[in-house]
Amino acid sequence: MIHVAVLLPQYLDMILAGTKTVECRLTKQARDPFERIEPGERIYFKQSAGEFAATAIADHVMFESDLTPKRVKELKRDYNDLIGGEDRFWNWKRDSNYVTLIWLRDVQPIDNGPLIRPLQGVAWLCLEEDLAWRRVSPPARNGQVDMAQRESFFIEITAGNLKNNSLYVTGVLDHFPAWTIGGANKSEAARPITLMLHDGPTVKTDIVGPRKLLRTRAWGPWFRKHRAKARDRVVFTPVEKDRFLVGLTGVG
Repeated sequence: MIHVAVLLPQYLDMILAGTKTVECRLTKQARDPFERIEPGERIYFKQSAGEFAATAIADHVMFESDLTPKRVKELKRDYNDLIGGEDRFWNWKRDSNYVTLIWLRDVQPIDNGPLIRPLQGVAWLCLEEDLAWRRVSPPARNGQVDMAQRESFFIEITAGNLKNNSLYVTGVLDHFPAWTIGGANKSEAARPITLMLHDGPTVKTDIVGPRKLLRTRAWGPWFRKHRAKARDRVVFTPVEKDRFLVGLTGVG
């Protein structure tokens, strides 16, 4: 499951600044994400009536029902230093019956997110896991595609990748910025890009130019965690020129 959360601009700014580390949802009915989000799932934060601005991983979640105004006041007392809610927020939500608290980790700025239907007032979307949520495009021709205009692209996993904890970029090298191509050794590393692996670490890596592979060794544990097989596809979706969302799909 992946999630889209709608926030007011000031709360998005606080998440990106690291001053808001817990997202709080108080509702009268059992609405999403109540009992619909689990640790390790990714959240895309979207500005109300605006663009996507941040993504994070749910590190820990807490649900509670049958709230009373007294219990809501206790939640404010115990957690508002992490939530950063204004007094008017707590006053507005004092008669809520359900609460979801989500501790956030690996917060990253983004300027793009999943393709979703018009929200029409919905403040949270739970989406079935579909990591290739953009149409996968073929490699750019002549290296002339602007990074901001690219869609997702994929690399097919080989048996050698699984054995050697590696991922080669030979056929898709022109999808990555030229300045991230380094030399053979770590001492010759280039400027890194950021890869936000689904349900896994966020890593910084450059490309080993002579071998045309991503220098990070994070692939092995990630492949094993998701039981990747030869011919599965690692899907890259650029969200900025130096930042990619990375997922796994078995369509190969």
